[in-house]
Amino acid sequence: MSDSTSRTKGNEAPAIAAIRAANASLLGKDRDPAKPFKRDSYAAETSRGYSTAMGRGFELAITLVIMVAIGLGADRLFGTSPVFVIIFSVLGFAGITVKLFLGYDLEMKKHEEGAIWNRKPGEAS
Repeated sequence: MSDSTSRTKGNEAPAIAAIRAANASLLGKDRDPAKPFKRDSYAAETSRGYSTAMGRGFELAITLVIMVAIGLGADRLFGTSPVFVIIFSVLGFAGITVKLFLGYDLEMKKHEEGAIWNRKPGEAS
């Protein structure tokens, strides 16, 4: 039960041909030579995105660790059980959530500032 058709270029399933065409366009093999693909800027943008995400995750984790440590110190100082740990944990989480939300909102406003759907009628592109 083997397929007797050869796998030469042009004699393949349409899905495989579409996948190969998409890969070729992503790799820049059939791109317009007048508009070369800028790999350096793409790599820099990708790295910047990863750096931002890692920084935000680190900030979230460190904030919670510091707030729990402050709560543990306050509990030890006042002789209470996990009251201050819970209070400071909730306050730390709420604070970092608000900070991340406001930062995201500001970033999105800046991103959409010149978007076509935000332009007034008759405004040039």
